[in-house]
Amino acid sequence: MSILAKEDETLLEHTENTLKVLKSLKESYSELPLLCGVEKLWDNLFYSLFLHDFGKASFEFQNILIHTSKDKYWDYRHELISTSFVESLYFLDDNTKFSIALGIITHHKDIYTLDERYKGFYNPSSTEYEIFNEKIETIAENFGELISYFDCVKILSEKYLGYELEQPKKIEIKDVKPLFKETIGEYLNLYDDYQLGLDEDNPILSTYGIFLKGIITTCDHLASAGINGILSASESFNSYKKIKDDLRTTQKIASKTIGNSFLIAPTGSGKTEASILWAINNQNKSFSKRIFYVLPFTASINAMYERFKGEFGENLVGMLHGKSSYFLYKQLSEGSYEERKSYVNQLRNLTKKIYKPYKILTPYQIIKYFFSVKGFEMGLTEMANSLLIFDEIHAYDPRNTALIIAALKILHEKYDVEILIMSATLPTFILELFSKQLGIDNVISLSKQELDEYTRHQVKILDGAIFDNVDMILEDLSLDKRVLIVCNTVEDSQKIYDLLDIENSALLHSRFILRDRQNIESKINNLDLLIGTQAIEVSLDMSYDVLYTQPAPLDALIQRFGRVNRKGWESGIIKTVNVFTEGSDYDERIYDKEILEKTLDCLKKTDILYESQIQELLDEVYSEGYNEEDQKIFDEVTKSFNVVCETLVPFINKNATNFYKLFDSIELVPYEFLDEYCELIDEKKYYEAMAYTLNISYRQYAIQKKLNNIEEAKDTLFINVPYDSEIGLQLNHTNEDNTEIW
Repeated sequence: MSILAKEDETLLEHTENTLKVLKSLKESYSELPLLCGVEKLWDNLFYSLFLHDFGKASFEFQNILIHTSKDKYWDYRHELISTSFVESLYFLDDNTKFSIALGIITHHKDIYTLDERYKGFYNPSSTEYEIFNEKIETIAENFGELISYFDCVKILSEKYLGYELEQPKKIEIKDVKPLFKETIGEYLNLYDDYQLGLDEDNPILSTYGIFLKGIITTCDHLASAGINGILSASESFNSYKKIKDDLRTTQKIASKTIGNSFLIAPTGSGKTEASILWAINNQNKSFSKRIFYVLPFTASINAMYERFKGEFGENLVGMLHGKSSYFLYKQLSEGSYEERKSYVNQLRNLTKKIYKPYKILTPYQIIKYFFSVKGFEMGLTEMANSLLIFDEIHAYDPRNTALIIAALKILHEKYDVEILIMSATLPTFILELFSKQLGIDNVISLSKQELDEYTRHQVKILDGAIFDNVDMILEDLSLDKRVLIVCNTVEDSQKIYDLLDIENSALLHSRFILRDRQNIESKINNLDLLIGTQAIEVSLDMSYDVLYTQPAPLDALIQRFGRVNRKGWESGIIKTVNVFTEGSDYDERIYDKEILEKTLDCLKKTDILYESQIQELLDEVYSEGYNEEDQKIFDEVTKSFNVVCETLVPFINKNATNFYKLFDSIELVPYEFLDEYCELIDEKKYYEAMAYTLNISYRQYAIQKKLNNIEEAKDTLFINVPYDSEIGLQLNHTNEDNTEIW
């Protein structure tokens, strides 16, 4: 009977399936050897994959597979034995054999994990050596078959690489020695030197090692999932068929632009179509470059995912954000929970792999790779030579802007990533920050005349606060106008919602559980009144007749304006956006006071807000760039992130704590749902349980914990304050200092 790799797959079959994936990756990522400076990258990957599961030949492992016992596992790591067969590659130099051995021994566990678990290997007289020798004896009866596989090397390499590789030497079982110290120990020594500034140019510590580990992982995982190759991007673009006879200026320019660029154009002017045309023009001949579309918020990612599925087909498009599994699960209406969960898990796992050519995601899904979280080598490998579209770049604060710029700089310089940065509003000083670090000097934009064709708003500055002008809002509602109200804090939005008490209305902010928020978002285009916070500045495709908003920085207000009369330019209609001079009691915590004053001063001089005016107004408001505090944050984050990146080396996973510290939020469940939530967890219906979660800031969490409003059950935090499906979480019932934006 042949040696098995899995219950229903022989070792030789699994090996060949991994090589099928390797062939697909080689065709799609032909530039990787040049990027990492190792000409023989594909050869080394072939040998790594060919040998990676040889340790499974142990009769102990085979017996477990044959008897298919679910509660049994082999008490040894097959990679430790597989690595020893690298000695058969006598014709390769020591550095090459070292890298191949590293790829094999770490293809399931990282260096730190193996080093901690098998430290005894550093002592030749240790029990680790005794155990290893015992395990070698367990492959004796299958050793002859293993060695016979060497005869397949020339055939398989010709088939999957396009040329023959040299056949390994047929060794004897006595030659199989542990290479733990020679791999794990030696790599840790190299890493120590690297941290001291020595051996900085060793390719195994840089992109070569990253590509090696990333591709081995991809080949093994995809082959195990029954997938023999990765998908290429679509050469067709459905929307182009509709717009090709009437391309707008930005779309025409984008369709002919090569390389890094900015695209600055009004909301509704076809930026998404322009970005896809840019991506098509920057594709390679085989259309195998991966395309990443980055957005700041989950609602916009969900919407773009649906749009891309329509453009390119569901099989080609993936989505990554913290709640994407829940969103995918809720789309399914048929099948049992287990069937739907299995389907979502499969989709999620494939999206994490190098497989689908289009991915819509948050910037954090990219930034996390630089914090050495598990799987980062595969993530960075996938991004090599890719096309990165960064939309709504205006939406990030100084801290996140610093992270994004630093990450993009590395991706462009080390991984040959081409970048398109898009926004409807972008102060010149922000554009210059990106331009300086990324070397982007090409800006795609509209002429003054074309910009003014998108003019849609008349600005009115109203003295006082929103609560002093309820009658004006009610009058607009009585005239059948669809009214949008935007507040700067959750508390103010809840207060005005309760005060107006309009039947066909809704409130939208961050303190709703997922189930309720999704329900609200599904009906936003059919409401007479929508009240929200900054959560509606971006992400949501909606159009109202009139806006009432608390004061905010000009760039934020422009985004709020964009939710009113969204396509009014098509018929030349102008609608009113009202800005109050007084905001919440906590605005100074949220926004820079001087920026707010400058914004109001600029808008007081404005009646019809011509689109061509906006850039000039933005630069007037932000004439000094970041204020002193924001500039300090930007500089400190840039410095800290660069330090993190300097310690990034392949084969080592680090604690993700530092990465998760970037998020000023913590997930919890309102206490009133404790029974329903715990019941679902007990039933292992985790996606159903996610419907009851929401996030608050760490500051809010600390306040609530001090007030004894936080409890823990089922490894989940519960918050014991009032919750309502229309109002959301009501923290202001417990402490007046609980004010929070979003």
